[in-house]
Order: sequence, then structure tokens, then C-alpha cells
Amino acid sequence: MELNSLGISEKAGKIYQAGLMLGTTSVQELARKSGLKRPTVYLHVDELVKQGLFEIVPINKKTYYRAANPEVLEERLKRQLLHFQNELPALVALRGSTLGKPQIRIIEGKEGVVDIYKELKEANSLRFWSNVGPVFGPFHNEYMDLAETIRKNSVNAKEIIADTKESRRYSRLLSKIAGPTYSARTATVEGIENDTGIFGNVVIIFRLHELNFFAVRIEDKTIADTMRAIFDMSWKTARPF
Repeated sequence: MELNSLGISEKAGKIYQAGLMLGTTSVQELARKSGLKRPTVYLHVDELVKQGLFEIVPINKKTYYRAANPEVLEERLKRQLLHFQNELPALVALRGSTLGKPQIRIIEGKEGVVDIYKELKEANSLRFWSNVGPVFGPFHNEYMDLAETIRKNSVNAKEIIADTKESRRYSRLLSKIAGPTYSARTATVEGIENDTGIFGNVVIIFRLHELNFFAVRIEDKTIADTMRAIFDMSWKTARPF
């Protein structure tokens, strides 16, 4: 049986399969069963122990070895897949940067939106359109943490909010926590139903109504610069309160 596809060399694979058939055994028996020389088995068995595919069994002051259950290979593949999935967005972003394409990701569910707010805490400056009043409950802790971060890091944060009593009240609460680098104004037109955030080269468009939580994350400098310019124009006509 070839195990190369699992990242195990041909000789190491022979030693592991020999160990599965022999149970608790010695290097000499592993060499005999695998058809390899003892120095070669010594060389590979220590690495197989480090990988968790063999365990050392001391008996009467002598060292024996026992092959681990093959299910550890499945767990190993799962860990490798999880690691790859975690690294995939960064790899895709590298490819996208050479192609000039914006990186677009759709985030679903409360946990995904919470992760976005964690990312916002790393920003050096923030621009927001929001109608935070109706949905502050599910994300109250995230709003408070973000406000604390704005105060702690003196982040330049501006927010245009929907012109409602509830949004104004909540914005005043945020202002007390976020400190002097946070400022908010009310929109002069209706229609702000959801939140939009701009930071760095990223634009986040939220959909946070009726307990259906979604966000679209767009990473592209030209789009972020355009949205930032639109925000700054809107800020000039927004009303202080």
C-alpha cells in the first residue's frame, strides 16, 4: 500500500505497515518484515515516532516499538486540511493582488460577523454608515469592545447614523466609551438600514436585520478609496447632534 499521498515516504511507509502487522516489536523485526536494513529502520522509526505513527514501548530496559492506530492518519489529514483552509484566504489574496481583482468574501451567521468586528479592532481609522439601534442587542459586546479599542488606540473613527431616536441614543453611549477620537452625525436622507464599514483597503457591508446576519467583505484599494471619498462627502452634509 502506497502512503506517499499522505506525506509518508516509501521506506517509512513500509516500516509503518510492518509495524501494524507485528504489533509490539523490535527494530530487528521491523527490518526483517519491511525488507529494509536496520540502519535505515533506525533512521526512519525515530521520525515516525515524532509524527505520532509509532510509540516507544520500553520492556526490560530494552526499546520496542508499536505502530499507532491507522486512524491517526485520518486525524493528521484533518489537521492538514484545517491548516490549509486557514491559509487559503491569504493565498487567494496573493493571487488576486497580481491579477488586480478585488477579494470578495461572504460571511454568514453571528460568529462570522463577530470575527469581522475583531478585525475592525485592528484598524488605524474607521468610517461607518450605520443603523445600529435595531440590532445592537446581539452585538452589544462587540460594539462596546470596539469602542474601548477606539479609545485605547486613539483611532480616528467617524460614523454617520440613521436619524432615529434609538440610533442617536446608542451612538451617545458609544461616544462616552470611545472618547474624543470618535464622532458621529445623523444622515440627512432616509434609507440607511444596514451598516457599512471602511478601513484600510477593506469595505464591509453588513446585513443585520431580523436575526439574519451576513457580511460581504471586499478588499480592494480602489473600491475602499472610492467608498471613503463618498463617505467624506456625505459627512459634510450630515448633521451634528
